[in-house]
Amino acid sequence: GVPDDEDNDDDNDGVPDDEDTDDDNDGVPDDEDNDDDNDGVPDNEEGDDDFDDDGTPDNLDSDDDNDGVSDAEDDDDDNDGIPDDEDNDDDNDGVPDDEDNDDDNDEDEDDGEGENEGDSA
Repeated sequence: GVPDDEDNDDDNDGVPDDEDTDDDNDGVPDDEDNDDDNDGVPDNEEGDDDFDDDGTPDNLDSDDDNDGVSDAEDDDDDNDGIPDDEDNDDDNDGVPDDEDNDDDNDEDEDDGEGENEGDSA
């Protein structure tokens, strides 16, 4: 396939990306859709960051970490071999999530993100 940053119709719906108002083709315009890419992760949790640096913001990317597994089915978001529900160091920085003020290492403190502070098993 063509990488999204080179493709002018990422979702192959026949509507160029710069004119597309429904990126996940679910019938709900993106400005009213709480999950623009329909990956099961609300946009307010994904933000406009681009975790995998593929040119597609996470809130529009159905595979935020570019590991070939859609976010809706991915149970190891940081690709460290430890399933998310057993992983107590989400950003792999050596600091357990319950002691880490930024457990996803995105430079935004967890208190302001609406994420769980310390997802430990």
